[in-house]
Amino acid sequence: MADIPQHRLGDVERKVLTLHSLKALGECGNLQLISFVTQTDIMNYFDLQTALFDLRDAGQVVRTPQTADDLYDITQAGEEALLLFSSRVPQSLIDKVDELAPVFKEKFHRQREMSARIVHDGKNEYHVSMQINDQKMPLISIDLSLPTAELAANFRDRWEIHGQEIYEFIIGRLAGGFEA
Repeated sequence: MADIPQHRLGDVERKVLTLHSLKALGECGNLQLISFVTQTDIMNYFDLQTALFDLRDAGQVVRTPQTADDLYDITQAGEEALLLFSSRVPQSLIDKVDELAPVFKEKFHRQREMSARIVHDGKNEYHVSMQINDQKMPLISIDLSLPTAELAANFRDRWEIHGQEIYEFIIGRLAGGFEA
């Protein structure tokens, strides 16, 4: 994980950078936003969470609860605040967000399309929930019960690579297009 930036951001700077990050990334999960700001040394976890809480209370950010993570997006009020206060943040930080956001945005989009998570149910049972989504609509959802954490992690990690071909096989097979 990245080091805490040397310069401690003020309240307005944290909020503006959070708004600008959300505008640049588009709707994203809390964990994704944490990943973006910490890996790029824009701000630390605690500053981000404080900014998100304040921005949500002010109606400048909207939070949509999801099963695995909350999704955040900038509101019209947030866009207006960004226009009014963006000059209060060093241009180098704004430029950094603008430069790095496209790579993270693409990565986050893929994560939302091909999601997989592990749930541990008791002593010897691990569930891997794998899903392919298209514009937030689930196309397929598979939940497998596996005996070990290692096997569950292997399935989760390989889902992003092979999920699309598994989906195509199932659709083709059920439609009668593939022979055994």
